[in-house]
Formats: sequence, C-alpha cells, structure tokens
Amino acid sequence: MSKFFVSKNQITNKHAVIKGADVNHLIKVLRANIGDSITICDGEGTDYEATIASFNRDEVHVDLLRSAACLNEPKTKVTLYQGLPKQGKMEWIIEKCVEMGIDAIVPVQMERSVVQLSAEQAVKKLERWQKTAEAAAKQCSRGKIPEVHMPIRLYDITKDITPEFLLLLYEGECSQSIKQALTGNKAGSVGIFIGPEGGFAPEEVVHLEALGAQSVTLGPRILRTETAGLVALSVLLYEWGDLTC
Repeated sequence: MSKFFVSKNQITNKHAVIKGADVNHLIKVLRANIGDSITICDGEGTDYEATIASFNRDEVHVDLLRSAACLNEPKTKVTLYQGLPKQGKMEWIIEKCVEMGIDAIVPVQMERSVVQLSAEQAVKKLERWQKTAEAAAKQCSRGKIPEVHMPIRLYDITKDITPEFLLLLYEGECSQSIKQALTGNKAGSVGIFIGPEGGFAPEEVVHLEALGAQSVTLGPRILRTETAGLVALSVLLYEWGDLTC
C-alpha cells in the first residue's frame, strides 16, 4: 500500500488533502483511482488508512478510515553529524541513513572538508537534501520525515544543542570499540560524529571530547565517510534492540 506524508493542517476529522508533487505521482505514475486504498502519515508518528474520494490536477481528497501509531520508528532518536563530503556523496548518506532509521542529519563544515559551501549554495543544497530524505522516508514507510539541517561549523556545536549521548567515530581511536561504548548504556537521544574524507583535525577531536563525546572505533579497517555513519547507526540500533519486529 502506497504511503504519503501530509502536514497536520491537511487533516480534518475524517478527511485529508494531498497536495504538491504527490498528486502527480498518485494520478499519473501509480494510476490511482477513486476508491483505491493508500496510507497517509502526518509525519509525527501516526498512520491513517485511507481511500481516495476525489481528485483534480492540484489535489487528491481522501477519506480516513482508521488511525494507528506507526511502529516503524526507532525508540532512540539518532542525529548524524556528517562532515561535509565531496560532491554527490551527501545524497547517498541521507538516503541510506533515513532508510535505516536516522532521526536527523546535520551537515558539518570541518577543517578538512573539501567542499566549502556559501550561504546561497547551502540553501540550494538543503532543498535537494530534504527532498532526498522525504523520498527515502516514503520508500521505507517511516513514520516521520527526518529533518536535514542547514550546514553548521563544527566549532559552533555546543553542549546545549547536542543529544545526551555522543559518539565520535575517530580513526585515531584504538582502545574503545563502539560496542564497548554502547554496552551498559542507553539513551533517548544519540549524536554520531563522522569526519569528512580527510578525517577530523586534532583540534576538532579535542572540541568534541570536551562536549562529552566518546571516541570509538569501528575496527581496524578505515571506512569511507559515506559508509561510517551508516555502519555506526546500524550497530547502535542493533545493540540497543531497535532492529527487531
């Protein structure tokens, strides 16, 4: 059954309105007709079983039959702080981490980031990145569309804006594995820091550890920046029991 996200103000009583690009996808691509069943999600964890009541070129009107909490969201809210990678990699990172269950993604400008975005470029990138997150959330039947934030400088990250449990995936760490850091701990919100292709600068590691981030390793093999975050997220959700039905 196809799933479509709508904002809460598009839901009234037993009725909802689908607008935007989803209208064309429903009518032109999926060839939907009146009476067809679809799933509506309010983006805040509630799914609605619905049937198409009517449509035109701009809107699809649906009748809501019943609602239920979406069970596809991890209990732990994980934010990925991703060092800005080279061109084209960010979309892949967003897509795969959204599929896996990430809650939010913060692109981070780091000292060794090859890509340096101007404010205008960042706005344009953000629009595309958020669309990538939305498409991935629909594809894997998420209960929300994870937010991709505006890029931020690493040194602008402070303790009061970070999750309660922080992991720093650092290539220079040899003693503590991610499993060791996760064993015996449990938190409602987690931040995972991943460096760009060139890794973290030493001063950046000092800054993040001062915020309380635990340096961990994923093993003896150095992973690509686009791989490390997805692996860390997968390990965390597995260790904390969020990969079971």
